[in-house]
Amino acid sequence: MIALPLLAALAVGAVIGLFGSGGGILAVPAFVLLGLEAHDAVAASLLVVASAAVVALIGGAWRNARWGIAGTFAILGAPAAMAGAAIGRGIPGPYLLLGVAVLAAAAAVAALRRKTEAGDEIRCSTGSTAARLRCWAPSALAAIGVGFLTGLLGVGGGFLLTPVLLVAMRLPLRAAAATSLPVIAVNSLAGLAQHGEQLLRAGATGVPLALLAVAAVVGSLAAARLGGKIPPHALQRAFIVLLAAVGAGTAVVGTAGLLA
Repeated sequence: MIALPLLAALAVGAVIGLFGSGGGILAVPAFVLLGLEAHDAVAASLLVVASAAVVALIGGAWRNARWGIAGTFAILGAPAAMAGAAIGRGIPGPYLLLGVAVLAAAAAVAALRRKTEAGDEIRCSTGSTAARLRCWAPSALAAIGVGFLTGLLGVGGGFLLTPVLLVAMRLPLRAAAATSLPVIAVNSLAGLAQHGEQLLRAGATGVPLALLAVAAVVGSLAAARLGGKIPPHALQRAFIVLLAAVGAGTAVVGTAGLLA
């Protein structure tokens, strides 16, 4: 039974390595299907996603990251992630799964609208005070919302954050994906701080959490190398199909849990 969780973690890491986002939205339903209770799956997902994001960043993505933007988003998102994790522990598992399904659908829609070409990057550090406020306010709210959802549902939040960086900050796709990685890692670790008991319980079920993290790292590194050889439009279509399939499957599992 260890092989299946390891394959799931490899897939999660691969998705992060290829797309810079989306691993968490796959990890929670994958771990539930492999036998973890929903709250334990959230904790395991946060561990795996944080590990894969850090390694993807170290593996070369750091060159394209906008660190000032990433730092702002992380500072705002981390407390929200801790709050979301604390609230999520009191929500029944099936409702968490349905929440993940809704977010997967939203991510698929966002990916459909995502542009793969570079945009005209906005510099929020210039201009009048009012102009800077108009530039940062929507992104600050998004940072808090993404952080909260990270802790609540065990998703890294990159699938929401990357489109925000593309649209609100007009970053090029490669820069948006890279900038999302440190934010994903910080938010995931902040949420994980609220899930010590769940991590211990998940490990007690026989799921090797350290090995899951290593598998995610391997998948992330391998996919990052492969991703540079795949046309962006092909990656985008594959991501949309994957999100739609995960959302449908998670909705079925969550609904079955409510009816049980």
